[in-house]
Amino acid sequence: MMTNQPESIQSRLTRLETLFTNIGETVVGQSDTIDVLVANINQLTENLNNLSEQTNRNINNLAEQAAQDRQQAAIDRQAWQTEINRIWQYLERQTGNGRGGEPTT
Repeated sequence: MMTNQPESIQSRLTRLETLFTNIGETVVGQSDTIDVLVANINQLTENLNNLSEQTNRNINNLAEQAAQDRQQAAIDRQAWQTEINRIWQYLERQTGNGRGGEPTT
């Protein structure tokens, strides 16, 4: 009959040393990967900030252009209204103040 002998302290230490070495190598390998991921995240954050700033500038520019367009539209409406009134007055004079008279030549 065979009895199970506990592992010697030396072989336990050797096994643990191998495990720690493997874990250390794994951590170092993943550390490089983590560094790359952190660099990528930093670059993405910078790109996002730049895009946000550009978007805000574009929105501000569009808002300013819209305000200018509204102002120009008001000026154009006033000019058209003045021109329509001038034409209407001319037509009224030509037809005898709108009383249905024949236009004069």
